[in-house]
Amino acid sequence: MKKFFTIFAGLAAAIAFASCIPEAAPGTYDEVGKYTPGVKRHTLSTTPGSIEFTADGGSKSLTVNASAYWTSEIRQEGSWLRMNRTSASGGKTVLSVTAAANSSSQARSADITFKITQMDSEPVTYIVSVKQAAGSGSTPVDPPTPPDPPVDPPVVVITATVTTGSATAISNTSATVAGSFDGANTTIYDRGFFWGTSASALTQQAGLSSTTGTSGSFSAVLSSLQPSTTYWYQAYLTVLNPNTNTYVDVRGSVLSFTTTGSVTPPTPGPSGLQYLGCYEMPAIALANTSAASGSGNETYGNTKWYNYNTTNSNQMVVTHTYPYGGKTWRNYTCLVDKTKKAPLWSAFVMHNSAYPDNGVGRTGNWHDDPGIPSGWQQESSGSGYSRGHFVASNYRQTTDDANKQTFYNTNQALQEQNGFNGAVWNTLENAVKGYAPTGRDTLYVVVGVLYEDNYTIGGVPVPSHFYKLLMYCSFNTSGTMTAAKGSAYLFTNVSHSGMKYSEALTTIDAVEERSGFNFFANVPSELQEAAERTSDSKMP
Repeated sequence: MKKFFTIFAGLAAAIAFASCIPEAAPGTYDEVGKYTPGVKRHTLSTTPGSIEFTADGGSKSLTVNASAYWTSEIRQEGSWLRMNRTSASGGKTVLSVTAAANSSSQARSADITFKITQMDSEPVTYIVSVKQAAGSGSTPVDPPTPPDPPVDPPVVVITATVTTGSATAISNTSATVAGSFDGANTTIYDRGFFWGTSASALTQQAGLSSTTGTSGSFSAVLSSLQPSTTYWYQAYLTVLNPNTNTYVDVRGSVLSFTTTGSVTPPTPGPSGLQYLGCYEMPAIALANTSAASGSGNETYGNTKWYNYNTTNSNQMVVTHTYPYGGKTWRNYTCLVDKTKKAPLWSAFVMHNSAYPDNGVGRTGNWHDDPGIPSGWQQESSGSGYSRGHFVASNYRQTTDDANKQTFYNTNQALQEQNGFNGAVWNTLENAVKGYAPTGRDTLYVVVGVLYEDNYTIGGVPVPSHFYKLLMYCSFNTSGTMTAAKGSAYLFTNVSHSGMKYSEALTTIDAVEERSGFNFFANVPSELQEAAERTSDSKMP
């Protein structure tokens, strides 16, 4: 709040100063059309315009109003008239004019001449007439010497200059902007950038706090931007004006950059069946291989869900989508088991450009999935267990709709909280998020559960294990996959206090053997087999 007030005060002072700039006289043209510019017209006046003293003398005030630095001179016989100052820098100045007693039998007079002499303007002269009545005829006495005028504090001219630099590292969601300053001769309170989507409305600010020295450079990353959008930015320096003890902004020029287009992870084609041909999909035995079994409106987002009956009447597949940037995006696909009242696996994509983190937060409460019969979904988490996300809430931070869909009941299963969901599993989730790529590389993920015992609680089966499978794929400019590496983690559904997720490292092949699924079935076989046979310990 302090900074806002002082910057506003500085702006008001700047406006007030601008209103006092002398008006320039119009230029003239001679007979051959040559233009001669006019010069500035300064203003000079006093209040009152003349002064009269009685024979007894005394002091009177005289106010000078001038648009520039002025000087004065008293023209008189003798030295009976004095002023407390003879020059000032302009504006409004109050003078004290003192006359000695007049003992002469003759009235007397003097002129005070005020002048403005500037190289860029015509000279201005203003004369104040001073008169004093006659006295008794005795010898005049010089007036007392007026006190010395107060000394004005020195005026500090702020010399800092700010340069707005170019934008670099421009992606579809972020850019790095640069700036520099030079000649700073007063305290620097803040530096940074004003920015926005309009050159005339830089409504957002990236501040970098104070600094020292007379020159330097600085930069900031502008994030959470929209693809294919032009942004305007301006470097600034906030400095202390010691003349008014307020802060003012010194700004550079306004420049712009345009973010790149949205990057969509490659999808094998033809995909068919609304996204089921994507690389992260496990092999699915569908009852109908030519079309979805059903579709409908998402509870969150103006898009559609698609479900598919499988050859197992107790299992159904559903894909969820959401709108963003004028496009429809696949959120995740899961296989739901009626007898477990939970998914067996969820398959989805991690990609920082296609699924940017816009920081929407944890927006949802658990609700039924609109694409699966409600009787297939559990209504409570069960005593002693939490609802463990398959697609983590912090994996879908692009929009509220995308995040709320992660709270469908088909995106969770009963999971030990203490020492597992809130510990090593959470650590692994964050590590995978940090491993998500940009550009043509893409991370494909499958999260699932095993039921290798018959333990239930509240009538709901409790998974014996949770697993997370990763397939990191690279593509060339034509969209052909050129490389793939895999990794897998398998945990028992119990407390793992103090455990590191690297201790749960296994292979995708090992999880396939225990689950009965063929994961990443659409990845080219020559790349898939090698990536599933061994795990890369550096992922993530």
